[in-house]
Amino acid sequence: MKPVSFTKTGLDLLFIQFTWTLWALGIFLLIDVVKMIFQSNVDLLYSSGYIASNIYMLVIGIIVISFLTYFVENGITRTNYFYGNVIASIGLSIIIPIILYVLSLIEKFIVNQFTNIVLNENTLEDVVVDVDGNIIGEIIQAMILSPFISPESNLLLSLALFSLNILVFYIIGWLIGAAFKRLGVIGGILFIAIGIALIAVKDSMIRLAMDIPLFESFAFLDIVPEALALPLVFVVIVATFMMIRLLTKRAPIDI
Repeated sequence: MKPVSFTKTGLDLLFIQFTWTLWALGIFLLIDVVKMIFQSNVDLLYSSGYIASNIYMLVIGIIVISFLTYFVENGITRTNYFYGNVIASIGLSIIIPIILYVLSLIEKFIVNQFTNIVLNENTLEDVVVDVDGNIIGEIIQAMILSPFISPESNLLLSLALFSLNILVFYIIGWLIGAAFKRLGVIGGILFIAIGIALIAVKDSMIRLAMDIPLFESFAFLDIVPEALALPLVFVVIVATFMMIRLLTKRAPIDI
């Protein structure tokens, strides 16, 4: 039997997860419509989807480890599973912001033409929140309030930042799922903490690069030169992929 390439595996994984994503985007849109029925002032779908997509990608990243057993049982190597899902994760991270942006344009046209509803278009300043030194609260804020740029001010930068944020959430979810599969509950819990730390570093580096105030608990990261901030985000991504690779190489397969 001819070996299955990692590109074919990647396209299969992308198709499966894109199908899930269509359902998720449909739910995001439905929630937005319901808000419009009861409110006269709502966030644009792109803005609300920016936050919801973080959580969605974290969840499906955790779930995707379940495909390892399926692919290995069907003769696909762990290596091809890993590189295939790297392709799928990047592809999904690019597709979601584009779809949400197009849906937002359609939403904006319909709402402006036929209703009196006000659509809020958040700007970069909207994510600057008061910090009080409560590290738990600030970690939660870092996970929910990722730095945001309105597509109206800079479309390409907005889409790129959106993609970067949700990619990190996806691979952190994948890392946590792989850790639970390879190391069990204790190891999985440890990697939840590692994942939270990586998200906090990612968030802080983006804030540094965009001159947004850091949360008080992460103010010590201000020593990082601005020129190194974005490269460090990519270091976080590469390091996470490497940890996933190490965990999936020896993860047990349930037959």
